[in-house]
Amino acid sequence: MSNIIASANLANGLRTEFADTYMAIRNRQADSRLAKVMDLGVGATNRNHTFGYFDAAPHAEHWPRGSSIASDGNKAKSFDVSVYNWGRRVPWHMDDRADDQTGTLFDSAKGAGNSFALLPERFFFDLLLSTTTTLPGLPTAGDGVALFSATNGDGGARFGITGGNIITGGGVLNLSDILTDYYATMARYRGMQDGKGQPLFSNDILDAGVTIICGAHLEHVMEQAFIQKMQAAGMSATGAQSGTIVAGASQSNLSQDANRPVDIWPTSRIAASNDDWFVFLNGVPTPPTFLLDREGIVEQTSLMGDQSAGDHTKTTGEEFIQWHSRQGAGVAGEPFGAIQVNN
Repeated sequence: MSNIIASANLANGLRTEFADTYMAIRNRQADSRLAKVMDLGVGATNRNHTFGYFDAAPHAEHWPRGSSIASDGNKAKSFDVSVYNWGRRVPWHMDDRADDQTGTLFDSAKGAGNSFALLPERFFFDLLLSTTTTLPGLPTAGDGVALFSATNGDGGARFGITGGNIITGGGVLNLSDILTDYYATMARYRGMQDGKGQPLFSNDILDAGVTIICGAHLEHVMEQAFIQKMQAAGMSATGAQSGTIVAGASQSNLSQDANRPVDIWPTSRIAASNDDWFVFLNGVPTPPTFLLDREGIVEQTSLMGDQSAGDHTKTTGEEFIQWHSRQGAGVAGEPFGAIQVNN
């Protein structure tokens, strides 16, 4: 167990103007855009849950006079998601809290509790990147595969279209390549089927805009591609490398002219070596991922001289503050509102 090391803050006359160096940084809260791509309101009553749903219902067909009416059905599916325990204790010696000249040891320690607000975002990026940096394991979607896949669990084309919800990208060097890949994702969305031979999405959903998640290293080129109002002809992400630029030549931003909102979420949670980016539909009724919340954050303290002091504190002088919660995360049914551009 690692204790708070307070020796540098015990000297008499210590200046405290910068005691809040880290406490003042509000980095222990989830990004507000998380609610667009993750349902944060799914409760849990146990440590494991099975979720069920039905495939799309069949569509009407011609019923020729004198013949039997055509019949068809739809199939039930289910998937499992687990809840895990999360916790953190921050200990220190009672003398260090008493002698700390900044008077902030306890408040500083409480920052660990604030970090629980980041758990849903950390879960989401594990699902997004197929990693287990935070989650002990990755659940599958209702069709038996991960958040992004070209095929479903039966080996067929996911969502009725070749490539499923993965697009092979053309790279991120040229703005034209990025825009080409963006419109390829929109074409992929328009080509998805509901499993009964009809388009999956209405224009209202597709025209509600998208959220693009990318690495922080791609922020510049993504803002050039989707936010900059006028683009130099032939411009690339590193300058004029994709053709000759005529002096004064420029063209309007096609994605802006289409009047379809594009929200860019650059993040350091995606490594600088990873040029993949992810396009989420803002208009889908249910976000592609969800938080499974069994028990909110519970805080406990053990301080000498306080009623909270436990036997460990009374016998060793070691005080602490700790937190725990119970949460999990999963892929919501079938994640047709998310596409990966694989570079």
